[in-house]
Amino acid sequence: MVALMAFAPLSGCLGIIGDGDSDDNGYTWIDPVTEVEDANHSHNDLLAHRLSTPNARLIDYHNLNCDGNVKPPAEFDDTMGRPCKEEFKNVGPTPGDNSEIAIEGNFHEDCEIHGDGSGGCYAYVSSYNQFEILDISEPNNIVLLSTYYAEVARMIDIKVTPDNNWVLVNHELTNSELDPIPNDDDANSGMNRLDVIYVGDKTSPVKVAEWNNPPAGFHNQDLHVYCDWDGAIDPREECSLFLFGADPYPEMVEGSSGTFYKGTQVFYVPLGLESWLPNQNQEQQNSSREIIRWGGYTPEPYTTCGGSIFNHDNVFFIHPITKQKLLVVSYWGAGLRLVDVSDPPTVADPLGISWPPEVGRWLGCPTDDSGWYGPDGGGHAGMSAEEWLDANQGNDNIHYAVPQDYLICSGFSEMDPMETWPDQCGSGPSDSTYGVNWRHYTYIAPEYGSNANHTGYIWTIDTTDPAKPFLVSKWRLPGEGILANGSSHPQHYIPGGYIFSPHNGDTGHNGHVYWTHYHAGAWTTDHGHIWDELVWENGYPEPDRGFQAISELAPTHTIGYYLPAGPPWLEDPAEDLGYDMADCWASCMIPFDWGLQYDPRGFVWISEMVSGVYVVQFDEDYDPRYHYPALWQAEASDD
Repeated sequence: MVALMAFAPLSGCLGIIGDGDSDDNGYTWIDPVTEVEDANHSHNDLLAHRLSTPNARLIDYHNLNCDGNVKPPAEFDDTMGRPCKEEFKNVGPTPGDNSEIAIEGNFHEDCEIHGDGSGGCYAYVSSYNQFEILDISEPNNIVLLSTYYAEVARMIDIKVTPDNNWVLVNHELTNSELDPIPNDDDANSGMNRLDVIYVGDKTSPVKVAEWNNPPAGFHNQDLHVYCDWDGAIDPREECSLFLFGADPYPEMVEGSSGTFYKGTQVFYVPLGLESWLPNQNQEQQNSSREIIRWGGYTPEPYTTCGGSIFNHDNVFFIHPITKQKLLVVSYWGAGLRLVDVSDPPTVADPLGISWPPEVGRWLGCPTDDSGWYGPDGGGHAGMSAEEWLDANQGNDNIHYAVPQDYLICSGFSEMDPMETWPDQCGSGPSDSTYGVNWRHYTYIAPEYGSNANHTGYIWTIDTTDPAKPFLVSKWRLPGEGILANGSSHPQHYIPGGYIFSPHNGDTGHNGHVYWTHYHAGAWTTDHGHIWDELVWENGYPEPDRGFQAISELAPTHTIGYYLPAGPPWLEDPAEDLGYDMADCWASCMIPFDWGLQYDPRGFVWISEMVSGVYVVQFDEDYDPRYHYPALWQAEASDD
């Protein structure tokens, strides 16, 4: 169900209105999605894509030029990064090939640096042959601190520890038809590694450990530190580090290679982070690089409705009610999986025979004969297997999942002062009467290389009880598509090249959700009132019946969109900044948004594949405690 709201600027939510309609302030809704290239539209026309809703503002931009060189000199030590110079910000050349972005810091302290040197806020951008470290403490003044370059690399995903000292990057063999693996007899050609980079000095990142995962490497990774775990190998180890890798390969080949490892892989790192400190000798470094496969997970085939078992992404989080440490895992046709990694066993289970266990799942079709996932249960959407696996209906291909960090009640979270909560939120989640109104959601979306009928749904799954997930809302890109013959299509679609598919998402604290849609830009939606707007069969909430108790799904409200298309203060950024418009890994177009992250101060950090990093703020996210107006606008007015 797609919500097309009336434009209501005073409601704090930008509504979507019909083409050609305007609101009282004169704004006319512009649909930024155009499928057909013809005399009237080119996907490569950068300036034609300078589109946004009026509630979205560019705060700052960085093209990720470090020092005027796309890569370091040949003699440079590729186990170390190099510092960057501020004077090269937003001048050519632009290195490009940007993918994932990760941010960490003490945002709620406004990134204050403490006396012991801790604090500050930083962004890390994986960019194929390199990654960049940026100081984002002041969102209106991005500073590129350093870049880490590796000649033989495919850095797709990047994660960082909460203390901002350690970066985990993967190298994955991907897009092999466009960018084949070099001819090399060495199984470790650099395309299948997992690297640890020490970034305690943000101007001088240093590689301290690496592991190979042939033949293709991990697609995605995450990590968590467990304290007071009884299985530590060394008694000096007070806290223990575990790594979570998403390796689609064993599942893609379905064991035909003779490797029956499961795709969601868990590793234990003896002695943890301290074992990687860069001031150790070679012998110590070698011993520190040991990791032990501790567990693995793959969906049971009978629970997949016949869908593809393809592990694409793992995201670690701690459930705000149960306090379980969970992975939300995107499993393509096998849907969403919630896997419990709370208590690693003291004895390794390398084949994943019993650990980690699945605690919940969601697919559109029943996946059991009875119970929550059976035909009469609440844990599906009443679809047949054929319907669920029909991408033309916006289903199947679950590519990314992101959990809400906080519980939500009527557009508020526990981060908001209690005196601002409406009556139906009571005294909080433990309220005997109103506690049921505090909900936890996980958002999942597909990815399509092409889809002649649809761009795919963002599904909102209620995971308040992670053992009983159920569907409460779904949303797609608003508007109608245009076919090659000029006729209208009921919804937008994907002619090819992933062009408008959902890709990666993140969440705010009050029910706002942010998603990149490649060439359709970055979109913000409001899920905060879903529980209020569900239509229940018996007139009152029955979460224990799940989907079966719902007569009508709640709408997801569109807040707005922003299409990164170069800095607006330049008339021809592609020429001035040296964009590589022939970069077909990004489908030869701008924007092509890969990753984004939500800064809890009210900003969205977007990684656009060709042009760099953008920080955008939607009016609905503005927090007066963190007032960072766009300085480039002030400079333009001075001129």
